[in-house]
Amino acid sequence: MRVVTLGEPSGAAAQPLFVEFVNTLHWYEGAPIELIGTEAELTTWLAEHALATDALTNCLPALHRLRDHARAATEALARGSTPAETDVTAIGEALRRPTGHLALVDDAAPAPAARLAFATDASTADLLAFQVALSFVTFLEFGDRRRLKLCANPGCGFAFLDTSTNATRRWCYMRYCGNRLKARAFRRRGRDAANAT
Repeated sequence: MRVVTLGEPSGAAAQPLFVEFVNTLHWYEGAPIELIGTEAELTTWLAEHALATDALTNCLPALHRLRDHARAATEALARGSTPAETDVTAIGEALRRPTGHLALVDDAAPAPAARLAFATDASTADLLAFQVALSFVTFLEFGDRRRLKLCANPGCGFAFLDTSTNATRRWCYMRYCGNRLKARAFRRRGRDAANAT
């Protein structure tokens, strides 16, 4: 039996786990980029996010289906809509699938701190699905939905939680999508001005 602390994994970036998971399939200039297309890629992604990496056999189709539902729900929220019932149901099923019990664990370093955890015999794939679903429903309950956004670059598709002070961020990363689109707009305005003369 393994014990998994509840809440966001310590290895995750500043984004909630469900956002990181949704972004394992994104686009660059309209072309899809798959980050977990093989079990080796999935293992690497899990390790980067401080998640369990053992026993990952034949789990990708189910995880990709969950990601499709999580993406659709994330896009709906980012657009200010209610997620479709089928997407919410799939996320709910991932949340219910593992059996186990709540436990209290005591982290020893750097300072002891008791944390709520979930003890389970679930497979690594079911555990990942549970953690993604838990991240999503925790965001629904406590997160600021206005800060969940999609990159303003129509060829990108990256989801992100806007952590800027005034919540005006529009791009996944300014140095990629933001600068690229601003440069295109600048060139287009130059051409339009030249054509007008």
